Order: sequence, then C-alpha cells, then structure tokens
Amino acid sequence: MKNLLRSWDVGTARIPQRRAGAVIGVVQLPLRPLFTLLARPRWHGTARLPATGAAIVCGNHLSAYDAFGYGHLLQASGIAPRFLAKESLFRIPVLGALLRGARQIRVRRGTARSRDALDEARAALGRGEVIMVFPEGSYTRDPELWPMQGRLGAARLALETGAPLLPIATWGGRALWPVGSPLPRPRPGRHVQMLVGEPYTVSQQEGESPQQAAQRVSEELMARIAALLGRLRGQQPPDVLHDGRRDSHRPEVGRPQRGYRAWRQTT
Repeated sequence: MKNLLRSWDVGTARIPQRRAGAVIGVVQLPLRPLFTLLARPRWHGTARLPATGAAIVCGNHLSAYDAFGYGHLLQASGIAPRFLAKESLFRIPVLGALLRGARQIRVRRGTARSRDALDEARAALGRGEVIMVFPEGSYTRDPELWPMQGRLGAARLALETGAPLLPIATWGGRALWPVGSPLPRPRPGRHVQMLVGEPYTVSQQEGESPQQAAQRVSEELMARIAALLGRLRGQQPPDVLHDGRRDSHRPEVGRPQRGYRAWRQTT
C-alpha cells in the first residue's frame, strides 16, 4: 500500500525531495491511465532508480512521446519528473503554464541567460532532487535511430556537483508517436520499452581541463545509453555515434547551421 501511495504522490507518502506538487498530481490522473493504455509500457531495471539523494537521469530522445514516457516512469517510481526543457515549450499557451507550475527547468539556448538552466539544475541537485536531461538536445537524427553525440550540460552538472549520472534507454516511442504527427498513433500490440542502467559518479582526471573532462564524460554517458538501447533492440550500437553538430538543420539551436561558425558554436 505504501508503494502505491508513493507512486501517486499522496499526502506525505514521499519525502519532500521526491514530491511532484499539485500540477503533476492533477495532470497525472488522466494521463497515467491513458499512456498505460496507449504505450503498454515495459520497464526494466527500475530498482536502480534512487529512493533518496540527487541524481541526473539521462535518456535517448526519439519523439514527442519521450517526455511523457520518462515522466510516467519517474512518477510511478516515486520520483517527481523534473525536466530541462527548451524555452519554446514554455511559450505555448496552457502548456507553458503547466510547465511552470510543475517546476520544470527552462533552457534558453543561444541567449545571455542560457546558463540559468544549469544554475537552477545545480540548485535542485543541491537539495537532493532528481532531474531529467535529454543530452542530445533534440530528437536523434541518426538514420538508424541510435543516440547522437551529446551536449555537455549533463556532464558538467555531474562533474560540478558530484551527483550520479543514471542512463536510461527507451525504444518504441517513435513508432507510437512519429515525428511530425500532432498526436500518437496507437496500434494493437505496440509497446514502449525502457531500460534503466546503473548509476555512476564521475570526476575530473589529473591533467584534464574542465572542457576535456566534460567531453570525456559526455562520450561515456552516450555510449552507455547506446549500449542499453542495443540491449532493448537486440542489436549492436555503432562504434561512433552520429555527430549532430555537423547537420545542416539543427532544431535544438533554432536555425540551420553551416560551416566553421556553426562548428565553433558547439565546441
């Protein structure tokens, strides 16, 4: 009974650092049964999700369903879903108000306030909370849907705060909710799988600069996520992940990027 109450965040069933608040408490009432029906989720390794203490949960990103899927997993496991989300989502009527009410963290990329998200995330981790990050910064553009190389925000947070990284992989969400579709497209027998990896801590090695450490940690993180995804798919991930920084169209930065200037903005 206690675990069920903790799953739904009822009363004082959770410690304060795991409480989701009134907005998520209300929104989950229709959404959790709906996405259980639509996605038929299959979760593996949920015992690795921390019951207490800070953590940086990082997952691959396939489609619009992922935010709901990861949020469902975390909330049902007794953890308030708190994402780093791009600012454009906060400008959408109703949705923006819900995101602010649910204490999601706004990421203002390419502006003078772009570091505000890391400061807010750092403060949340200092309070012992769990945050969720999509290290790729966008849906994967790999032709075979493997994860892309990651941005450095999650790695920097882990190095600066000592909070453990916790990789997760998901598969099936893109078939359920294709990119470009305004709504999910459920079909009988379709399900979404998630595999939770082992949490681990990182540190800067002797002789490394902070930038070098962040790059190394990010590469290892994405390799772990790719390996988890390989287990879900029953396939071997590529040795070198797709480098989305070299793509001509990059939605995560809000405009097409070309040439040397584009490369410099991502390094």
